[in-house]
Amino acid sequence: MKFLSVKSSIVVAMLSLPTIAYPEVLWENSGFIKNETSVFTNEGNTIGASEGHEAGDLLKFENSVNLFINAELFDDTSAHAQLNLIYDSEGINDDYKGHRNYSQHDYLREFYIDHSFGDIDIRLGKQQVVWGTADGIKLWDIVNPTDFREFSQNTMEDSRIPIWMLKLDATINDDTSAQLIVSQVEENKVPGLNADSDSGHPFLIKGVDSITGRVNGFLNITPALGKTAAAFTNFVPGFTQGMAGKLEAVGGNTFTVQNFIDGFSPFCQGGKPGMPVPAGINNCAQLLNYVAQTKDKSLMGTELGGNADQTNLVEETFDANQPDNTFEYMAQASFSTFDTFANARTKYIRDYPDDTDTNLGLRLKSSMAGSFNYSLNYFYHYDANPSVSIHWEDAAGHELTPFLTSQQGATGETVHTVRLRKPDGNTFVASDPLNINDGTATLVFQEELHRIHSLGAAFDTSIDTSFLGPVVLRGEFLYDKDVRVPVIDRDALAVGDLATGLRPEKADFIKYVLGVDITVLTNLMISAQVIQFFNLNYVDDMGSGLGQGPNTGRYTADPATLHLSNNLQKGQEIDNFFSLFLSKPFGEAQLGRINNLTLVEEGGGFWNRLDLEYSFTDSFIGTAEWNQYWGNEDSTFGQLNDASNFQLGIKYIFE
Repeated sequence: MKFLSVKSSIVVAMLSLPTIAYPEVLWENSGFIKNETSVFTNEGNTIGASEGHEAGDLLKFENSVNLFINAELFDDTSAHAQLNLIYDSEGINDDYKGHRNYSQHDYLREFYIDHSFGDIDIRLGKQQVVWGTADGIKLWDIVNPTDFREFSQNTMEDSRIPIWMLKLDATINDDTSAQLIVSQVEENKVPGLNADSDSGHPFLIKGVDSITGRVNGFLNITPALGKTAAAFTNFVPGFTQGMAGKLEAVGGNTFTVQNFIDGFSPFCQGGKPGMPVPAGINNCAQLLNYVAQTKDKSLMGTELGGNADQTNLVEETFDANQPDNTFEYMAQASFSTFDTFANARTKYIRDYPDDTDTNLGLRLKSSMAGSFNYSLNYFYHYDANPSVSIHWEDAAGHELTPFLTSQQGATGETVHTVRLRKPDGNTFVASDPLNINDGTATLVFQEELHRIHSLGAAFDTSIDTSFLGPVVLRGEFLYDKDVRVPVIDRDALAVGDLATGLRPEKADFIKYVLGVDITVLTNLMISAQVIQFFNLNYVDDMGSGLGQGPNTGRYTADPATLHLSNNLQKGQEIDNFFSLFLSKPFGEAQLGRINNLTLVEEGGGFWNRLDLEYSFTDSFIGTAEWNQYWGNEDSTFGQLNDASNFQLGIKYIFE
């Protein structure tokens, strides 16, 4: 949908209201001052961080002042604003220290006007709308995007990002109402999903680290790979008496990275280097690592790769059967492929909808037999989860298309070379020290939002039982169409075709949560949930056969955990989660409340959040919170083990 900018239209509408004389306006102001301080409870190194931390080190020192302003403008019109002045001294950069638009640190958190006429209520402005109520997980709570700066630890009210929208609620009868939403397009805020990588952020996850991470992210690995490729092309004149400057001249299209390691190349023959090398370089794997990592010109006067172990490019030992670095994943790449991306660069861009694009939501809410409540929901929107695709471009910004050529290899197998085709159909010729060429190629990482359809329903009902008393049954069901998920083509990666090997593809999902709530021991509330996500377009096939051993096949990857360290982890066709939530008031006049939420994922990951709140007076409230992650380090929750933390908070409420 395209209209005038949602934000601009709403502001114009609000400013167009008739001028009101000040004495006629009834104002109410209130707010709170809050501090939250958290520390790491485990010694370790969070994902993507350049250095570790000790247990007890500060994770967050956040201070905020929130001011709520309410005004009665007419009998049927009111206004509301929430100002949020906030600063976290432990934020890893300016985006996480103080103000950031459309985040939970936005100065103007809410600003809207309510107006009623007859059975219709209109809310116009920057606001939150809640459609889903599942514990610890967002299913239908998708109208507003989410700030994941603290993963899912914050309350949903805090992590939810208010956006500009028009909300219209209409009462149809005593049991039925309808809601229409036209809202601004805004994305989830995900740590690390940017050109700067947010290194050191405590809640950066592996899936993001594999895109932009300084060590394991392809955004930073590719230039290091390009410099290493250029180093090998610069050896060529020495092997051809200065007659050629491309690896194809020394048979680069007949031997692969694995052939090089096995001693079948001019540079390393019979397992020994084929050129003068420093002492200690005794085999081909060590030679490859030396060329990639060294900064000087110690081999044949050639500028070497200079990676200096900054990215996860290669190591002194080489095992493509258990890959954990870039060269091991592309063991079947020919050395002529290095001609293609010698000195390759990268850039990160955001290609987002313009301000005239909007989301549209519809909800019908009703009840039957007085106790069965349900809603039918539809949301036509841009998925708030960004996807990242990659493609090659030349220096002028023209897209280059990968294609393969084949040649019989030095050991009898077929060797494939990745080349790039220009828009005019000719082959792109990368840097060549001796001949006219097209310059260097750039691998572009393009962050995008995509239109999807979300259709589903929610229900809740209460059943009286003789043993447990009232039992609440509830559920949410969601069908998402055209969601982008990462698909890994290990065959393409094995031969060095990065653009084909790592890309998002469309998939449809069915998601649901079923919950049951009971109250026992007078006031102990127990809530249990079963959560399942079904990928209806799950990919897991044999692939093209270009790769060998583990470097073969094509599959849907796990967007949260895929990483060079875990074999670019395959996702699940069905994701299963289980949760248990306990809540109980305590103390004199029940001024305190203690809650515990446990989430378990089928892959062996666990997250437990224990939180406590106590009202010392009507104005002073204290809080404590302990978040513990553990289990399989390649699971959604287990990967955050080193980010486990304990937090204390104090809030002063004023009027």
